[in-house]
Amino acid sequence: MRIRNRQVSGEVSIRTPPWNRATSRTRQLRRGSTYAGRRPKGRLRRGRVAIESTPVVAAEPAQPPGDRATVASVSTNATADHPRMRAMLVLVGTLTAAYVLWQLGFAQARWTWRILALNGVSLGLAVAAFAPYCWRIPLWLTYHPVPALQVEDPRLPEITVVIPAFNEGPTLFESIRSILGSDYPAAKLRIIVVDDGSTDDTAQHAHRAALLDPARVSVIAQPQNRGKRRALYAGFAHVQTPIFVTVDSDTVLPRESLRALVTPLVCDARIQAVAGRIDVLNRNDNLLTRMLAVQYRLAFDFIRAAQSQLGSVLVSPGAFSAYRMDAVRGALDAWVGQRFLGAYCFNGDDHALTNVVLGQGGLTVYQSNAPARTSVPRTFKRLALMYLRWSRSNIRESTLWMAFLPGLARRRDRWPAMLDGVAHFIQLPARIALAPVATLTFLLNPALLLSAIFSTIVASGVYALMFLRSERSYDAAYTGLYAVFSLLTLWWLYPVALLTVRQSRWLTR
Repeated sequence: MRIRNRQVSGEVSIRTPPWNRATSRTRQLRRGSTYAGRRPKGRLRRGRVAIESTPVVAAEPAQPPGDRATVASVSTNATADHPRMRAMLVLVGTLTAAYVLWQLGFAQARWTWRILALNGVSLGLAVAAFAPYCWRIPLWLTYHPVPALQVEDPRLPEITVVIPAFNEGPTLFESIRSILGSDYPAAKLRIIVVDDGSTDDTAQHAHRAALLDPARVSVIAQPQNRGKRRALYAGFAHVQTPIFVTVDSDTVLPRESLRALVTPLVCDARIQAVAGRIDVLNRNDNLLTRMLAVQYRLAFDFIRAAQSQLGSVLVSPGAFSAYRMDAVRGALDAWVGQRFLGAYCFNGDDHALTNVVLGQGGLTVYQSNAPARTSVPRTFKRLALMYLRWSRSNIRESTLWMAFLPGLARRRDRWPAMLDGVAHFIQLPARIALAPVATLTFLLNPALLLSAIFSTIVASGVYALMFLRSERSYDAAYTGLYAVFSLLTLWWLYPVALLTVRQSRWLTR
């Protein structure tokens, strides 16, 4: 090794041959040099390290072998501290290896004309189902929420928060307390709680929360359980402010969320409804809730963000959304008594209320800076029932949305929103047809299922990047896990929802 020292105005220049720099660094670490673990002061330029002159410190004695493991552990990859991440990487690696072996010929696929035809149909249906992503990705990249108005801004309007509750118990108390703890001006905030015939101690918790601020919190008791839509209708009848906000009884709000939610309604008179961002409150309960936390973030920060750019968010979530009262007042009677194929509609109240606004030509937008945290199912059974309820209402309300096409077609500025809505509708029959076709394909050639799983994992990488844009977290790895989970266990939802679309039971209450 060739070392050249040169004293120039208090600076020492050390040059090490390129082929020996790594070895030199390793020896310094092993000898326990004072340089180990400390970043040199100065600039790195063409292999030369300029170190500011400092008092010479004698090298410390070499560390015993037992201490070297401690030093080495500092530089290990961060993945070692995350067992779930290691397990996922092992799973992905195993599936990848199995797929490669299959491609090399260890699994023989009988490519008959039937298999090729079914595979082609499946591919075409998949393309139709995911076509909207071609324009939603650029829209998502350009989305930015409207900055929230300051607390002292006199433009903040009077609002009423309506909370329907059924057998929520102490969770309802926490929800009301979080709203009262909001930094929204107290004189402009009112809360209406509707106890929908609860059979537990929900009414007691509602009245206990009302005692925190009797001037702002009122409780309405329904004599019997009549469903969430009827409970909301009872609360809307007592709203006397120009804007109302819906909040689920298992949802808690950060302090600034209400201000951020109503800001677009103040800034643009064309906007009639605003959707908040729903995060998972019980995110760390188990593997299922972690996957759902990632899925919820994508459903809002990607899909609704893209739709917001078109002024056409198709579903403003009942868990946290704001509306202009004038935009829905005249349609509330029809909304609460809605029928579809002769049956009363009890589910999908938020989707139907959003359709009321869109049907009148109003704009609906999304505020990613207005978060709300809600609880999600912890078991597969409750998750499947929730998704089945959503799928039924999605089929119903998306079909009803098609009646708005003539009005949208007459307004050239609404053509992009019309295209997105039509594509959303086309996704439904594509998904419904894809389930039996793909199932038949896999039954005729089971080896294709492994290929589908591998392709799903690869495609989920796009979702992982989308999630990382919203949240820098190792939980991005759950996008691949959820994609496989959905492929294997949730494929039946839309076909069953279509066959039972007239059924409108809540299923999870």
